[in-house]
Amino acid sequence: MKTLTWTIQLFLIILGVVGFSSCEKRDVVVPGTGEASFSITMPTDQTLKSAGTDSSEVIAWHLLISVKDMNGKEVLTDELVPVYPFGGGFVSEKVKLETGKYFLTKFMVIDPSGKVIYASPLEGSPRAYLVKKPLPLPFEIRPNAVTTVMPEVLPVNNAGPEEFGYVNFGLQIVQPLHFYTICYLDNPNMEMPTRPTEAELTVYDETGWHYTFKLQAKVNHLVVRGGSEVYYFILKKEGYETRKLKFTAGELKATSWRDPLILMISGGGTEYKKLVLQPGPEQGKDAMICNLHPDMNFGDYKYFETTFLPDSVLAVMRSTRSLIWFDMNALPKSAIIKRVILQLYYDRPVPWDTTVFIMDPAIATDLCPWYGAVLQKITEPWEEHKVTWDTQPETTTEGQVYISPFRPFVSNVNFLNVDVTRLFVPSADETGAANYGMLFRLWPTERFPGFRFASSDYPIASMRPKLIIFYTMDR
Repeated sequence: MKTLTWTIQLFLIILGVVGFSSCEKRDVVVPGTGEASFSITMPTDQTLKSAGTDSSEVIAWHLLISVKDMNGKEVLTDELVPVYPFGGGFVSEKVKLETGKYFLTKFMVIDPSGKVIYASPLEGSPRAYLVKKPLPLPFEIRPNAVTTVMPEVLPVNNAGPEEFGYVNFGLQIVQPLHFYTICYLDNPNMEMPTRPTEAELTVYDETGWHYTFKLQAKVNHLVVRGGSEVYYFILKKEGYETRKLKFTAGELKATSWRDPLILMISGGGTEYKKLVLQPGPEQGKDAMICNLHPDMNFGDYKYFETTFLPDSVLAVMRSTRSLIWFDMNALPKSAIIKRVILQLYYDRPVPWDTTVFIMDPAIATDLCPWYGAVLQKITEPWEEHKVTWDTQPETTTEGQVYISPFRPFVSNVNFLNVDVTRLFVPSADETGAANYGMLFRLWPTERFPGFRFASSDYPIASMRPKLIIFYTMDR
């Protein structure tokens, strides 16, 4: 009996030690980082429609959050986090935190004007009884994992901040600044040297606030802290020179999805200057010509096109081509052109049958031909309001630039960037003929249906053809 008693006591001691040890292991924090994503739950009688704004504005909404660690230290203080619609609520961008346990101590939903629309009440506040779990709300960040934090919110309406347990709703609310940007990789050893690329962009304001964005190889919509007159950029990409740039708030606000801020990054660290030409109907020089009206001029025509389409009146196919010229007198005389980009926009694309062509004209064969269009250098003078099909000027195939139907019609944007440097800077084995603009035509033969972009006569100014010239100065 005595032996049995000691055995039971020893078993209980071992069990206690094991249990204590296992509890200790559960409380051990594994070093690392994780992410928190904030979504919103609301009482069943409330919906987001009570905010009085449509879903098209939600992209400009933000959360204002504060987070403390287990020792009461502020980890995030009035942090602005962009939010997006998800079903009947919002889902935030992810916030990176060190692994460990935290408390969410402030949570507000801010509309585009900077007004607090929803808030989570604090424990002990007059409105705390309306939610199941008032703040502070505990949550835990685990390594390489995303923790979803779901605080309950109530509409603010006309209630004061004291109803939610806050001293003030709006003293530290900052209006966000939205802008659009795209980064191009410039490598002179590549045949197509200018193309969108991924990069790392850190934005600083005048107060020292900063945030690092991971740019994708496309137009990026970024949101930074507003209120600063000037912003400083540090642009990085592994294997390339780091660039330091400076922009005013006005320059950032003037950007759009169609006209983003262009950032260039290159291995040589060359600082290129830029000239942008986008003339309207008065200054622009472009025209369309048509084979069914060989003696008619179409100098005032809203499309920059080359097509092969059935004529609406005659039972025949109609061919069109277009000519364009940019006045480059604003370019300094000692400028050395490095890159020239032609940016074209379309309103309604002419759809191609993707089964009848291949992407790369260099690998075309007789059995599998390539069909598309080209931009050719015009080698003799022409006049916008006189040129016709019968009087179209001479061109050269030297340095002509191919445009594949894949390029403008498979992406989710309505513009096309074409590297036309070869038409302005001939290679060593080309004659360097005089340049009187560009002819846009189907190639190698006319093929249904063609291409149609906006011309300088297009009524929407931002969609007119744009020539972007990157250059250095001869010293």
